[in-house]
Amino acid sequence: MAEAERAVKPVGSSKARNVFILLAIILIVGYLGGCLGKTTVDRDEAIRIARHQIDFVPERTNVELGRQGFPPKAVWGVTFWIEAKDGGEAAERGDEFERRTAVEVHADTGEVLRVHSDP
Repeated sequence: MAEAERAVKPVGSSKARNVFILLAIILIVGYLGGCLGKTTVDRDEAIRIARHQIDFVPERTNVELGRQGFPPKAVWGVTFWIEAKDGGEAAERGDEFERRTAVEVHADTGEVLRVHSDP
């Protein structure tokens, strides 16, 4: 009789398994909602904030939204650069950039978290 009951009842359909699956779904949706959620500081504002951290006029700008730390916090990575000119000092050193600065801006508060500069 026990074998017949096992054949009828699907394997692993326990209450604990169902609770585990529900918790996993809640955590995944909550994490993705936090990672992909809206930010207080938009892209253009992040560029304006980051621009105050540089002392040159950039030729190019790149902006990316990423996550940092645990729990993850939204961070704008704003990079400004001037490409190396042919025959210039940077080109002679083998660098692709004459000047380059990356600024990390907290996407919710607008606080400048870090500034990385190459001469």
